[in-house]
Amino acid sequence: MIIFYNKKTKEIFGTIEGRVHSDDVLKNAFIKPSKVKKEDIDKYVVPYEKVLVEKEIPITELRITDKKLGKVEKVVVGKKKEMVSQGLKPVGPLKDLITEFEKGKKNIYDYKVKLNKGRVIKLEQKGNKSGK
Repeated sequence: MIIFYNKKTKEIFGTIEGRVHSDDVLKNAFIKPSKVKKEDIDKYVVPYEKVLVEKEIPITELRITDKKLGKVEKVVVGKKKEMVSQGLKPVGPLKDLITEFEKGKKNIYDYKVKLNKGRVIKLEQKGNKSGK
């Protein structure tokens, strides 16, 4: 997910959904509302990491199963445990909220970005001064 916001007002005004984006999209994607100056727009690219799980993977070999016909088939000869990727999950300070947005439980446009030295550190609900 890529979040676009106004650096002055901290308002979120657009997103690009998805967990994986091409380098071209990451570099060039841009959303600009008509009343916002280009220099007041910034974006936050939500970081994701692979979810790794241990699974048993079959070990196979090719074996002749019918000598007359010369038939060869894959045969399971054992199993091994391997760490395999099972999707992506958001990481970083916004991970819990991002998950809520993706599930449709919360609306990203009900939030503003909170910055520290120009970097997004959290999202706070509009009208909430405590940063909950």
